[in-house]
Amino acid sequence: MPMVQTVEQATQIAVDFVRKYYSFAFPISARKETSRWIVDLDISYFKPSYVRVRIFGETGLVEDFRVTLGPLL
Repeated sequence: MPMVQTVEQATQIAVDFVRKYYSFAFPISARKETSRWIVDLDISYFKPSYVRVRIFGETGLVEDFRVTLGPLL
């Protein structure tokens, strides 16, 4: 995969990944920290539920993700 250089690229990778598991995924924020991108997505219709996806900036691969039920930390 190519290097992730923009917020739009990182967000699209995160949305594509999360939609494999959840039918609804709305981007909230995206930021770059050192060599990785961190993208937060809202995955809830009614109850607050969020997922944070970490993406390697060099490869564009998903490093890990964490689902939070309740407020986003």
